[in-house]
Amino acid sequence: MKPTFGLCIYSTLAVRGKAAHASEMISQLLYGEAYQVLSVNRSKEWMKIKMLKDGYEGYITTGQHSDIAPEYADRYIKTEHPLVTRPIYPIFDNQKTIHLSVGSTLPFHYEKCDNMQLKYAQLHSVLPSNNEDNPIDTANKYLGVPYLWGGRSIFGIDCSGLAQTVMAAHGIQLPRDAYQQAEIGKKITFSMSKPGDLAFFNNDKGRITHVGIISDKGKIIHASHYVREDILTKDGIFSNQEGKQTHQLSHIQRLTTKFLK
Repeated sequence: MKPTFGLCIYSTLAVRGKAAHASEMISQLLYGEAYQVLSVNRSKEWMKIKMLKDGYEGYITTGQHSDIAPEYADRYIKTEHPLVTRPIYPIFDNQKTIHLSVGSTLPFHYEKCDNMQLKYAQLHSVLPSNNEDNPIDTANKYLGVPYLWGGRSIFGIDCSGLAQTVMAAHGIQLPRDAYQQAEIGKKITFSMSKPGDLAFFNNDKGRITHVGIISDKGKIIHASHYVREDILTKDGIFSNQEGKQTHQLSHIQRLTTKFLK
């Protein structure tokens, strides 16, 4: 039996930890992201899925599922897709407007556009492999966005969702959670850190619980209450707003040298 695949056709779609509306949202699908259906529960109200982008597994309701043909899914997997670069980007689908977040995927979208829509879409999306912007410019687009556990969009985002979506816009694929991201790349010292490196933070038990993007010498962009830029020291993050150190530095990882100056 061939596997079943789906495509997110909403601005965002909650992926929950259990098959229940009261279950926590552990991640989100953004528009244009594909997933594989792993199973459907007995009531046929929920389906367990695996996100193709990062392999993350969780539950969505069957009413939110949009089926795609296996041939389409195969082509989707083999193709690099343009990502939205504008903070909020409207598209028009069946006489309704969908407001996409920066980082959303436009899978084969160009094939369905007239010339005017095509030119507009090209102005506000980019293939990650062709993205010459600095990751800090991308991260700056999220400043002020409220913190949302499991969020990955301009409407609400968590710390690891910020790192994942920002780096994906530049062709760097990261796992979903901070402790997983902390294993990617090369560990470097605080004194050698540069803008674009990722800084990771641990709790009192030594577990990685937070991540941020180094934005400048002694500064970091991260999602804590909201996406903001704070002071980074060799000990951790110091918040001027709170007047204290809020996160304890574990280590720093360099993902690429492409953007270093």
